[in-house]
Amino acid sequence: HASSTQPGNTMKASAKAGLEQFLTYRLHVLNKLAERGIGERYQEKLDITLPEARVIASVGSFGPFSIMDLARHANLDKSQASRAAEALIKQGLVMREASEDDGRVVLVSLTPEGRALYRRVMPVARKWNEDFFACLDESEQVSLSNALDKVIRNMQAREA
Repeated sequence: HASSTQPGNTMKASAKAGLEQFLTYRLHVLNKLAERGIGERYQEKLDITLPEARVIASVGSFGPFSIMDLARHANLDKSQASRAAEALIKQGLVMREASEDDGRVVLVSLTPEGRALYRRVMPVARKWNEDFFACLDESEQVSLSNALDKVIRNMQAREA
């Protein structure tokens, strides 16, 4: 009787793999750990939530945005993006303005105080990213990045 770990039995082994071996499950676990960690850093260092930091980073990098575009760029659902933007508006960090292209569309942009916060958010994000991947050597980081890009492009092509 051959062991499921011997060459040639990979299909049997993968067919018997538990949930913890599925890529989507592993990505979900990794995402939760990453979000918890970066969320705690944003809270400790800047006194903002993860969704608020994502709004600041997205609008500061690519904005102004409508709420729908903001949600897509910040990787938030529409209600999360809307709540985070509202909280930031109340803090004077983000403002609403009518689109020059379409007066019916409301855009969110950073206030001067929001731009100052953006300049503080990005170093926290960069440091977290460096710490997160510190367990990998440089070639592993490049390989992982390339592999993730390839999988993302593949899945995006399937949706198109």
